[in-house]
Amino acid sequence: MSIHSDESTHRTATPITQASAADSRPLPYSFKTQSGDRDASVTSSIRLMAPRELEYTVLDAFTSHVFAGNPACVIVLPRGLVLPEGTMQLIGREFNLSETAFIESTHEPTTFGLRWFTPALEVPLCGHATLAAAQILFSTTLAESSRIVFRTRWSGDLICTRTENGKVEMEFPAGVVEAVDDALRAKAVEAVRHALGLETVPLVNFVGRTPGASFDRFILIHIDDNIDLASAKVDPSILDAELNPPCRTIVLTNSPPNGAKHFVSRVFAIAAGIPEDPVTGSAHSILTPYWSQKLDINGELNARQVSPRGGDLDVSWVREAGASGRVKMRGEAVVAAKGTLYVPA
Repeated sequence: MSIHSDESTHRTATPITQASAADSRPLPYSFKTQSGDRDASVTSSIRLMAPRELEYTVLDAFTSHVFAGNPACVIVLPRGLVLPEGTMQLIGREFNLSETAFIESTHEPTTFGLRWFTPALEVPLCGHATLAAAQILFSTTLAESSRIVFRTRWSGDLICTRTENGKVEMEFPAGVVEAVDDALRAKAVEAVRHALGLETVPLVNFVGRTPGASFDRFILIHIDDNIDLASAKVDPSILDAELNPPCRTIVLTNSPPNGAKHFVSRVFAIAAGIPEDPVTGSAHSILTPYWSQKLDINGELNARQVSPRGGDLDVSWVREAGASGRVKMRGEAVVAAKGTLYVPA
C-alpha cells in the first residue's frame, strides 16, 4: 500500500487503531503533520483483512526420518472454528502436498473430525495424512488415550491406536478388487506399455477395481513380477490420458522374486493433482486383500511403496463374514516443519 506524501507538510500515515484477529471492518486512518495537527481532509478508510492465524505441522509419514515417506500438512482447527470448504481447498493448494488434513474437535474427547484435501480436490480417504494427524494428537495433550477415532465424510469411522513401540496402527475399510472387463483390461495393458516406454506388450497378471465410495476411482494393475518397479521410468500423464475416466488413481504393483518385501507398489493420480504419490495408505486398503489372497497369507505382510521418496508399511487384512473387512496398517511419522498460516478472516 502506498501513501501520498505532500512535501509542503510532510504528512505521514499513522494508524489510530489496530485490527483484531476477527475484525475485517473498514478502519479509519488519520494523517498528521509534523506539528501534530490532524488533517481531517485526508482521512481515509481502508479495508484491512486481519488474518486468522492457524498453526500447521508438516510430517513425513510411513518413515522414521525426514525427507522420506509421504509429507502431509496437518492443521488442528481451534474448537468451534468452521472453515469454508473453499478455504480448505485453497490451503491445500497453497501447501501443494499430496494431502493437507484438517482435524476438528467434537464433544467426545477421543473422537475427531478429519478431512483431506489434495491441491486440486477433497478425497474420500487418505492413509498417510491420517497417520500424520494421529501422530500429532498422540504427541500432544489433545488425545486423552492411546486410541482415537476419526469421523470422516465418506469412509466412516477410522480407528487409530498408538502401539507400544511408538508406531500408529490404523484400521481402514478394506477394498476387495474384482477383475475388470476385457475392454478395460486391454486399455490398462496398453496404458502400462506406453507409460513405461516398452516396445512389446508387457505381462499383466491382473487388472481389478473395487466398488465403494472410498475406492471407486482406483484401478489396481499387477504387472510382471520381473519388472523392477522401483527403477522403472513411468509417465503418469500417459496413464491418466488413457485410463481416466473412469480411473483417477492408478496403482501399479508386483512381487519381485527374492525381494525383501511381500509386495511393492507405485501410485499415480495426476487428475487429483498428484503425479506420483510417495506413499499411499488408501491404496494399501486394496493392495492388502489382493496380496493376502494372491500369496495365501492370513497375517501380516511387509510392503514398500517404491516411489523416489519411498515408504514402508506393515499391513494385514482382517476378514469379516459377509463383508470386505478391514485393513490394519502400521507406520511412523516424523515432524519436518512447523509454522503459522495466515488465513484472511
